[in-house]
Amino acid sequence: MDAQRAFAAGARLGATGLVRAGGGGASSRPRAGRADRPDLLRALLQRTAANDVDRPIGSAIYTQFLDPNGGIVADVTATRLSKDRFRVLTGAGYLAADLGWLVARASDDPPIDHVIVVDETERWTVIGLWGPRARDVLAGVTSNRVDDAALPMRQVRALRIGEAKVLATRLSYAGELGWELTVAPPDAGALWDALLAAGAQHGIEPVGYRALESLRLEKGYRYFGAELTPRESPFEAGLDRFVRLDKGDFVGRDALIAKREAEPNGPARRLRTVLIGGSDWAPVYGGEAVRIDGDVVGRLRSAAFGYTVGRTVGTTYLPADIAEGTAIEVDAFADRIAGEVAADVLVDPSGARIRG
Repeated sequence: MDAQRAFAAGARLGATGLVRAGGGGASSRPRAGRADRPDLLRALLQRTAANDVDRPIGSAIYTQFLDPNGGIVADVTATRLSKDRFRVLTGAGYLAADLGWLVARASDDPPIDHVIVVDETERWTVIGLWGPRARDVLAGVTSNRVDDAALPMRQVRALRIGEAKVLATRLSYAGELGWELTVAPPDAGALWDALLAAGAQHGIEPVGYRALESLRLEKGYRYFGAELTPRESPFEAGLDRFVRLDKGDFVGRDALIAKREAEPNGPARRLRTVLIGGSDWAPVYGGEAVRIDGDVVGRLRSAAFGYTVGRTVGTTYLPADIAEGTAIEVDAFADRIAGEVAADVLVDPSGARIRG
C-alpha cells in the first residue's frame, strides 16, 4: 500500500500545488482536424455539435458530439480561426473516432458534399500554461498584450514569442487562469524553455496528467471515456449550458427534447462529486462500486487525491434526489471505504480563479 500511495499520490503533490499557487505547464500533441469551405463547414459542425459553433472569429467553443439517442460520443473544442476555417481539438486517444464521426455526418440526409476534414495532428503541439501567475509568465515572453481585453475568456489570439508564431487560447483544464499555446513542433522546445525561464521567479514547474486529473476533479471538469460516454446525455452530465436546442437541428436534438419532456424536473440521475476516505490517499482508481445503505447505486467514474481539499475526490452518477452530505461506501479491493456526496465543484465554484 505504501508503494501505491507514493506512486499515485505523493509524486503529484508538488506539481498540483504549484499550479494552484504559481504556474504550471503541460505539453501534449493535440488531435486536430480542419475543414474548408465556410458555408458547408458551418453546416457540418452545426449538424454535429450540440453547442452553437457559428460564433465570431476567434471564438473557442466547448461542445459535445451526440449520437441519435442523445448520448455523448465526443468532447471537443472547436476554434473559429477565420470565416472559412475551424480547428477541432479532441483527446489524444479519440482522433480516429471523432474524425470518422465528422466524416460520417457529412453523409447524413441531406448530404454535405465538398467538405474536406483534415488530420492536422502532426502540424501542431499544445503547451498548457496555468496558474495564478500565468499572465505574468506569458507577459515575460511576448511583447503582445496579455490582459483580459487582449486575451479574453474562450477566445484565441495570435502571439509572437521569440521566433515562434503562437496561438493562445484562453482555456484551462486545471481550473486556473491560463492558456493553451498552440505552436509548430519545431518551435515547441524553444517555447517550453522560454516559459520555464520566465516562470522561474514565479515558481513554475512542469506538471503531468496525474496532476491534471487531481486538479480537474476538484474543479468538477469531465473527461470523455470516464464521466462522458454514449450512455450519458449532456443533461445527466451537467452540461446543459453547452447545449443549444434553439439553434436548429443537430444529431441527438430530438432525443434531448424527448428526454426533457419526459423528465420536466430534470434527469433521474446525474453526475455527482464524492469525497472518499479521510486525509490520506484512498486506493481507488475509477470503476469501483458505490454503495448507499449497503446497496450498489453506481460506480466511480474517476478518482484522484485532491491536494487543495485534502481528500480523495471521485465522480459517480447517482439518483438525482440524493442529497449533498449523504454517506456512501466505495468498494476497494476487499474493503469498503466511507465517504460522502459533496458539492459538484470543490474548488473555486464561482470561477474567480480562472478569470484571474
